Amino acid sequence: MGAASNALALGAAPPGPVSNANAAPALPPLTVLDKARVVIHNYCSVFGENPVGTNPEITAALMGQNPKHINFVTPESGLRVNDKGEMVDAWGTPFFFHQLSGKEMEIRSAGEDRKMWTFDDLVTR
Repeated sequence: MGAASNALALGAAPPGPVSNANAAPALPPLTVLDKARVVIHNYCSVFGENPVGTNPEITAALMGQNPKHINFVTPESGLRVNDKGEMVDAWGTPFFFHQLSGKEMEIRSAGEDRKMWTFDDLVTR
């Protein structure tokens, strides 16, 4: 395992994180992934099920396009959304959301190489 991988495993901030209109602070990759997990969990706690659809549809639901108009992706959450309305990881790559059940979702970050389904992907449920 190289120095970069060790740094990521320890939650160090990535080199050159993406910035956007949300102006969220740069956070370590594992923290960003965990924050995405938390907002999905919070949504499920309020509505009894996870948001569904594509990344932009899920992001829209998390940002207030839901029956109660609750915005779970606040500036304080540290999460960022790109200009396509997609929630992105620490490197600016859109998350992949995989619905496992009505109340369980896998969230995948493409990792530092920005390619999905490779050895450096970060995954949480």
